[in-house]
Formats: sequence, structure tokens, C-alpha cells
Amino acid sequence: MKHNRTHRLPLFPRATFLWLMGAMLASQLAQAQSEPAPAATPQPGLRNAVRIDLGGILTRNVAYNALNYDNRFLLPILVGYERQVGQRTSGSIEALVNGGSPNERLTGLALQGRYYAFQGKQTGLAGLYVAPTMSYRAVRQTFGYEVDYKSKLGGVGALLGAQCPIGASGRLLLDIAGGVMTWKRLDARPTAGQEYHSTETFYERNETVFDGRLSLGYRF
Repeated sequence: MKHNRTHRLPLFPRATFLWLMGAMLASQLAQAQSEPAPAATPQPGLRNAVRIDLGGILTRNVAYNALNYDNRFLLPILVGYERQVGQRTSGSIEALVNGGSPNERLTGLALQGRYYAFQGKQTGLAGLYVAPTMSYRAVRQTFGYEVDYKSKLGGVGALLGAQCPIGASGRLLLDIAGGVMTWKRLDARPTAGQEYHSTETFYERNETVFDGRLSLGYRF
């Protein structure tokens, strides 16, 4: 009677095979940990912003009512659009309607370039900036019901300011700036016979005046 024998692999080759498999797996894990993780795809920047100046509404009402003892509410609307054109630079345009006082109405446009000199950890349209500015103003002065004078003014100057993101999303902006503007009349002055009333505007009488912004904005 014959007995069937089961043939087994020697213990040493089996142990060697398992050790080699473990060494290869450990090598693969070590290599994966040593390789840097792929960089995340950068999110597109917030390169545009719109703003409305609230400081002008406040200061214009305080100044007018204090000097004229009048309780009228003035609503000058100054809105701006800013577009980033470089890593630290931007260009913007502003439009003014319903500015001035009831007797001296102002409308106009302004072109502004900004250089963000210090941004800290911020990028894009945020940080401390210097802003050369060129402006145009159309003035309409009214004296009584029939006397109406119009004039055109041009101004150049510069502002120093800071634009800061507020809120969790970082899209809302607070913009604070101050500087000086120098103004000149662009059209001809009225002749002596037409000058029944003084037609010099505030800008002509002072030429160099303070200019400022306290604006809220949104970038996208």
C-alpha cells in the first residue's frame, strides 16, 4: 500500500519572498512621501472693483448746512470702477453727478492710476497706494430764476490711500484716501458786462484744494 506525500516548499525560500515583498512596499511608500504634492491650481484673481464714495455725502452735507443754516440734504454721487493691469498697478475711472450745492452743481469724470506700494499678505486691488489723478468738472451756477452761468474746470493731483478687504469673503472693500488737486478753468471767463454776479467757483478761488475718499466697494 502506497502513501501519498505532500511536497512543501522549504521555509527559507518562503520567508525570503515575504521579506522582499515587504521591502519593495516600504520603498514605494517612502518614495511617495518624499515626492512633493502637486501644486494646487491657483484661483483666478479678483481683478475688478466698483466703489461708491460715502465720505463726500457726509462732508458735503455737514459743510453746507453749517455755513448756510439750511436743513437740505445733498446727495452727490461719486462712483468708480477699477481694473488691475499689473501685479501692483491698476487704472480706474470715476464719475460724479449731482455734486456741489443747490446753487453750484458739479458733474464730471476722473482718470486715476494706482500703484500699490505695500500689500503685506494681500494681493490684487488691496494695500497702501499712491494714485495720480486727472479730473474734469462741469459747473453750473444758478442765481435766481434767469441767471445761469456754466464753466469747465480741469484738475491734476495725487492721492495717498489704503484699500482693505473686509468680511469673510474678502470681496467687500473699504477705501480711504486723501490728497491735493490743483484746478484751472478751461473755458473763457464771462466779459465784464456779463459778470453781474461773481462766477468764480470754489476751485478757482482756491486753486489747490484737499481731495479725499471714504468709499465702500466690491471686487470681483
